[in-house]
Amino acid sequence: MQGKIWMVPNSQGLAESMGFVLRFQLRPSISIAISESGESSEHPHSNSLFRGLQVLLADADDLNRAVTRRLLEKLGCSVATVSSGFDCLSAIGPAASSFQIVLLDLQMPELDGFEIAVRIRKFRSRSWPLIIALTASSDDEVWDKCKQIGINGVIRKPVVLQGIANELRRVVLLANKAV
Repeated sequence: MQGKIWMVPNSQGLAESMGFVLRFQLRPSISIAISESGESSEHPHSNSLFRGLQVLLADADDLNRAVTRRLLEKLGCSVATVSSGFDCLSAIGPAASSFQIVLLDLQMPELDGFEIAVRIRKFRSRSWPLIIALTASSDDEVWDKCKQIGINGVIRKPVVLQGIANELRRVVLLANKAV
């Protein structure tokens, strides 16, 4: 990231306004993933397994939520989003819901992804819905903690199309073998 900051002084020489310009460079994997062409040219048939999959995405960050939603939709998933842990629990509820997968950001304010997963597993089955954590952490202890509380998979941030597809495929295929 590069940029410049400048200030415009008023008649007393004090800063009256300030402006800044930021230049970002898109990573190639993200620019491919959010192209408007429909399916990714790298993986033209990758969404057949996920077509119609009902996903609930819980992430407090608007940009992360929008990008992740777009990538999931590109894979063929039907996505609903929430911005808090409490909204996530309300959307799932103790009764049967249509969501097959819940993607949880582990670092949400008020109620983090770990606590949400524990509560889901308390009033739902140990294996349904499938829960996948979203985290920027590369620490193996995070994955160990996820497994202990009933989270089925982990997607590392920043999210990319192939990373989501690989982890969804792994989790869905494992769940189908267990049935």
